[in-house]
Amino acid sequence: MKRVRAASVPLDFDLRPVIATLNRSGYQLQVSEESGEQVVWVHDEAQIAPIQRLIEAQARGELDSQDRVAAEKGVSVAQTLVMTMWRLGAFFRTCPLASVLAVLCLIVAGMSQLGRELRGFEWLFFPPVAFAGFSDLALQLFDLTLFLRALTPALLHFGEIHLVFNLLWLFYFGRQIERAQPWLLVAVVYAATALAGNVAQYYFSGSNAFGGLSGLIYGLVGYTWVLGVTVPSGQVKLRTSTFWVFVIALFGMALFASDSIASEAHAGGLIAGLIAGFFVALWQRSKPNSTPSH
Repeated sequence: MKRVRAASVPLDFDLRPVIATLNRSGYQLQVSEESGEQVVWVHDEAQIAPIQRLIEAQARGELDSQDRVAAEKGVSVAQTLVMTMWRLGAFFRTCPLASVLAVLCLIVAGMSQLGRELRGFEWLFFPPVAFAGFSDLALQLFDLTLFLRALTPALLHFGEIHLVFNLLWLFYFGRQIERAQPWLLVAVVYAATALAGNVAQYYFSGSNAFGGLSGLIYGLVGYTWVLGVTVPSGQVKLRTSTFWVFVIALFGMALFASDSIASEAHAGGLIAGLIAGFFVALWQRSKPNSTPSH
């Protein structure tokens, strides 16, 4: 039997009450994920209009409260689990690099008790190399082992707030970047901003006892802001007001919490992100199918 596309909604739209209500009414429908959306399929075109009306009512918050309660009761625990896993899998497919990075951070956080038990995890710290100047430090990182160790501090987090805050922003930026740009480019941006933040922190502080995704996050702040300003027609952007909030927060942390915050990592990541955004913007604007903005 031929399927008919009835409606499509974003991944974060809660279809459970709608589906439960429709199932109770005898509707036979299927839901799939395509291009970052939930697509509702039916076998009878006559069912399209009622489904769309119900979805619109749910979006406006006008779905009757009794329908909501009944809908929630109509969804079994197994159905809820399956739907949750499906939505989680769909989300991971939209930003796989950020998802893998987040999983690694969570594993390290669990095994190290959020930085409270670091025995056995010393290898994740920045390599304690001696250097005479910045160029000397940079040249030593051409060694593959030292290079990888210069990245691994990003996996360490110290406390719940530190971890949750960084992961929330990682998914906020990662979702839009990974949807719009090639994964290889995104991986390079992630690595470059994390590396720049870690190198800056070690170079200026002289200590390798630091960690977190903050350098990478601030790198993405600069990266998305520059792309949004220079390529306004693109899908990657950040409001200028939000950008300045991050910058002001950076200065505030440096002034009032310099002993507990890796301020140099934030600043190094931000500068690297601004530079990366500038060069990627030049590349995008130079492509034949790009339309210059006025």
